[in-house]
This record gives sequence, C-alpha cells and structure tokens, in this order.
Amino acid sequence: MGYLLCQSVDAEVHAIDDYNSSPCSAQTIRPSSQVTGNWQQTTAASYKGAYLTLSVNRNDITSAAAQSATVTMVPFVPESGFYKLYMSIPGCQNTNTCISRTSAKVTWLMNGKNSIVTTIKQHNLVDDEVEVLSGYVPASSQNFSSAIYVQLASDGTVDPQAATVEVVVDSFRLERITSYTNLNGVLQLHDDLTSDLQVNRPLYEPLSAGLPTGSQVYSATHGVSNDTNPEDTLFLGGQFFDSDQGYYSIAQYRDDKVTALSSAGLWGDVRAMAFVGASLYVGGSFNGTADFATALGNVGEYNTTDQKWYPMAGGVGGVVSTAVPYAPFGPRAVAFMGDFKSIYAGEADDLLELGVEGLAMWDALAGGWTNTPFLQGQPSMLYSDTWKDGQDSVAFAAGEFTAAAALEANGAVLLTPSQNIQAIDMMGYDLQPDTQGRFMVNAGLWYAKSNGSTPALVVGGRFSTLDGGANVARLQDGKWQQLGDIGGEVLTLNNAANLLFVGGVANVSAGFTGLTVLDMDKGREYNTQRLQGPDGDSTDVRVNRVAIRADTSMVVVGGNFTAAGGMLECPYICTLDINEG
Repeated sequence: MGYLLCQSVDAEVHAIDDYNSSPCSAQTIRPSSQVTGNWQQTTAASYKGAYLTLSVNRNDITSAAAQSATVTMVPFVPESGFYKLYMSIPGCQNTNTCISRTSAKVTWLMNGKNSIVTTIKQHNLVDDEVEVLSGYVPASSQNFSSAIYVQLASDGTVDPQAATVEVVVDSFRLERITSYTNLNGVLQLHDDLTSDLQVNRPLYEPLSAGLPTGSQVYSATHGVSNDTNPEDTLFLGGQFFDSDQGYYSIAQYRDDKVTALSSAGLWGDVRAMAFVGASLYVGGSFNGTADFATALGNVGEYNTTDQKWYPMAGGVGGVVSTAVPYAPFGPRAVAFMGDFKSIYAGEADDLLELGVEGLAMWDALAGGWTNTPFLQGQPSMLYSDTWKDGQDSVAFAAGEFTAAAALEANGAVLLTPSQNIQAIDMMGYDLQPDTQGRFMVNAGLWYAKSNGSTPALVVGGRFSTLDGGANVARLQDGKWQQLGDIGGEVLTLNNAANLLFVGGVANVSAGFTGLTVLDMDKGREYNTQRLQGPDGDSTDVRVNRVAIRADTSMVVVGGNFTAAGGMLECPYICTLDINEG
C-alpha cells in the first residue's frame, strides 16, 4: 500500500495548549503554547471556544508585571517556505469589554535570522482574523521552530473612561504563499546550505538584480569574464532584452548586477552555451550581434579576454539546442546539436556547405569545423561528463539513429577518446520502435547503488525491447533488458540508493501516471503517491525532471501537475521523502 500524507491545509497554533494537537499521530513535533503572567481563560457563550485574556489596571500598563506577561506559541510548520501570519481576535462584544480593549504587541521569531515586532489593535466589535506579518519560515525541526510572542502593548490606544485595559489571544494561522514573483527566468540555488543554515534563509532566491519582466532563460553557465577580473561570472542566454541597460538575448551577472556583453549581445534567441578555455561558445537562433556589427549563423564565439564576438565560419543551417565541451576530442572541442542539416566551412567569401544530421563539432584550437562521429540518423541527446569509471574523456549520445560508423547501434552508442564508436547493443538485443512505430531515446544514466556495485546503463524514451519491455531498459550482460512496461514516453531518469525514478508523459489508460519508482533490488514498483493535474486526475501530468537533493532522502520532482496524493497542493514542483514513500 502507498503512504497517505496527513497534513492540515494551514499551520495553526492556539494560546490554550489543550487545543493544540498534531495533525498526524506519527508526527513527533506538535504545536505548543506556554503562558507567563496573569492570563486568564475566557469563555463567551457567543464565541466558538475559549481564549486567553490579560487584564491590568490602566495605571499599571508599563509595569514590569504587565509587560512581562507573555503567551508564547510555537506552531508546527511542515515545510520551509514563505508564509503569511494571521491572528484570530475574538470580538469585544462577546464579553461587553469594548471600552477596555487596547493593542497587543506581537513578536514573530520567523527564522534563525529575523524577528519582527508589530502592534495589533484589538478594538473589533465582532470576531475577526487579521494579517499580522509575512516572511520566510523554515520547517519545524528538533533544532529550530518558529515562535510567536504576544504581550500587552505599552503604547496602545486606551479609552479615557476605562479603569482597566485588556488584550486577548486565541490562535494564529500560517498560510503558505508564493515565494518570489520577481524571478523573471532565473532561480538562484544555494547548494552549499546545510539543513541548519536553511533555518536562516531559503535554498533559493532571485538574483539581486534580475532580468526584465517576461524574460525567458534557456541556458546559463559560468566562467571567467576577462583576465583583469578573475572572478566567476554567470552568463545568461535566452529570449529577453533591456534597451536601457543595452543587452539583448545574452548578458552577464556579476557583482549583483546584470550587464551587457560587447555589441549589446545577439539579435535573436540564445538556446545553449559552453565554455572552452577563455571562450564562450553560443548556439541558438540568431543572425548576428545586436548592433549588427558581426554576422553570425546561429552559433558564435565570445572571447572573454578581448571581449569580442567572432563568427564560427558560416555557422550552421538551423536552430542549435545544445552546446557542450566534447570530452572525447580533448579540451579543445565543442559539440553543437539541434535542428540543422548543414554547416558552412571555409572563409566568409568562399563558404562550403557540408551535410550533417543535427550534430557538428568545432575545433576551438584550429578555429574550424572538424570531423563528426558518424551517426546514421539524428541524435536527440548529447552528454559529456565524468559518469563512467571516473574518466572525463567519454561521451554518451542517444537519439533516433540506426548505425554508428559501421556498427548497428539502435538508439545509443559509447564514444571513446580515440574517436572510436562502440555499439552497446549486441546479439540482436537492440532497442526497437514502439507499437506505433515511434522511436526516441530522451534520457540515460549509469545506475549504481552507493555500495560500489557495478554500474549499468539505463535509458528511457519511446521504444520497446525484444523481451517485452517498453520505454525504459537496462543494458546488462551485453543485452538490452526490460525494466518494466512504462505506458508513456519517458523524459527523465534518476536514481537514489536502490530506487530508479522514471518520469515522463502520463498515459493513464496504459497505467502510467507520469512518475514510476522502481525498486531495482526487488524488481518491482515502489508505491508512491500519484501526481494530479488541475482536474484532479493524472491525465495531463508530465514530469520533466527528477533531482536528488544531496545527502538527504528528498527527491524533487518538476513538471506539469498541481497536487500529489489528492491532498498536497504542489503546483509544478513537489518534494518526495523516499523514507516515507
């Protein structure tokens, strides 16, 4: 059976501790309250329940006894995030004490860094709930919990005819709100924050100075901006412009400012960027620099030393979607991938058109196009990293191609430092089109548990295997083997310990709701809560990315959905604790 998440809509805490209880029986931390001073329990027939009242002589408002009387309330906050704090205030007509009502001093210890104080008037005739404050609050833990303190305000308004004054406390409610509304295409993540440091600030925030409203960022990378300033610079590429700051489609972020590159950037869209040495290689859909000084053909080199743009021969004949430093050719090559069938080599006045299949290699040292590994068909993914045997000189390519060099290689190949291409399907156990004739490999990873076991290559997409699998497969003992029958297109793969996370396009009629977790040790599905779309079912669910939060049991799922388990509202991003299912 799957786990059912038990959680209230909003976090609440009551002044009378007997009213506080855990939303779930298994929850180790519960809301609590503590009282110091002469607070008295009040019960009014016309009110929904009891609350606390502090009454003092009007001449004793500033006395030590009156000012030290405090109700301390500690809510249970299930998730870190931004919240509004609301205070429930019983109406003074309930007890006919309107002449005595004054103001309460509310102090909110929101997180490990911030404590905010405000004064709340309590002269309301009828029951009311008022917004007190808002801000970032970390999840409650054994190490830290947010706290609310209520006292008598020393400077509150007092009726001249009142002999005594009073303040009341019933409860507080925390409502989750949107974190940031000024991201404009860029979300800054702090990967060095420990759980303790999250008490002080969120893991994410916007840039100190962001892009204009409506910006779309398609690529981001970092590198040294120039030799005179060796600090790392974040380069942003996409579909945006700021005519006042003078940048178009590409900009640099440094010293908390977004500034233009030379020539005001590029005229068109930037889709991909990669650093090789001191040069930033850019791909996308553009015909030159924004000042029209340099003509470019969907690719270009920005030299960070002299801060100038340079054409890459005549460019490529279509939109570029991917750019990566290409490890098998050493530290001098850049691979470009996209929707193009030709590249243009030679000098500007004597260009030679060369046919390609969506993959092109640029020799950064020689300054020209170089031989591309032969793939019969068009790749849809190119990845070069230290994922195999700790080496940084191999790459993985996948897509709709049927041969690599002279080898049959349906769907995936290994590329080696010597420019050799190794097929990874053997003995007829290759990947096949699905029942509708569709074939696409969208994702791949080397699966290995943390105990040092031998890694196995796993791929996902739209295909079938000869042993009856669909859309996800593992290469084992030289053969593609099924990992299950995933009924929809697979877009993303990731693994944590013995669990393989498979995300993609939901196909409810085929039993795939957008996210499946496979227990690789037991060879079966691991029960998790379903994701739901706006209509309450999984019909339109799409999982684009699954990420593992390092050194935790938390898995972050991103895509098109609005809720999980039928109860937890988490539009577009949800976090799953694999220890809880």
